Amino acid sequence: MALPTPVASLTKNHRLVYDILTEHGTGTHLSMAQLFELAKVHRPGIGFTTVYRGVTRLRDLGLVSEIVIAGAGSAVYEPASHPHAHFRCTRCGRIDDVEYALPPSATSQISAGNGLRIDSIELSLHGRCRDCQTVTPS
Repeated sequence: MALPTPVASLTKNHRLVYDILTEHGTGTHLSMAQLFELAKVHRPGIGFTTVYRGVTRLRDLGLVSEIVIAGAGSAVYEPASHPHAHFRCTRCGRIDDVEYALPPSATSQISAGNGLRIDSIELSLHGRCRDCQTVTPS
């Protein structure tokens, strides 16, 4: 099966970053530092800037989602997929996917009521994950 046109036109280094992200899959949220370490395993001479440019290019092509969640410290990346929300545990910092989509009627109402054109929605939720709810404060 042929690769989608944007993927087929990637440089070898950008393709490496794409392959790492798709290998880990949606729901695995990799930081730039993690991506860089994984890229070095496959190509020891690769530079951080090269990996950064790769993930930026993939994001701009719509092949990768950049997830910026308040309190997480830095952006994380995953392959682009179906719309979903992200939950960040305020105790352990873990980020999980949450199956949720804002109903189109709500988006239309927000747009019309505020004179906006909404192009994308990024929903993040914050609280304690199941594991941290059972942990007593130290």
